[in-house]
Amino acid sequence: MNYSDFNQSPMNFTYSAPAFVRESAKQTEKPVYDAERYPESSNKIMCHQEVLDFFNKKRTTIIAWRKNRNFPEPISKSPLRWIRAAVMEWIEHEGGFKVS
Repeated sequence: MNYSDFNQSPMNFTYSAPAFVRESAKQTEKPVYDAERYPESSNKIMCHQEVLDFFNKKRTTIIAWRKNRNFPEPISKSPLRWIRAAVMEWIEHEGGFKVS
């Protein structure tokens, strides 16, 4: 028997990607932030400038909120980045505004 004997019939096969591969392909979501203005942000991460602009506050206010009002700590110190879900949760539960 030689190699040409094995190549007489065409080979056919099918492949279906696993569910987790199909799901990750669907995750090309529309950005929830201004992608042009904050190119270093993502749907999961907020850059420092986006946080400042979101609250319309200065850097010192965010520092004070971290010390006194349980504002989430950044996930990286240089450059400063926050988890978007943690900031939004803080807004919901703490209100983002001082309750009198």
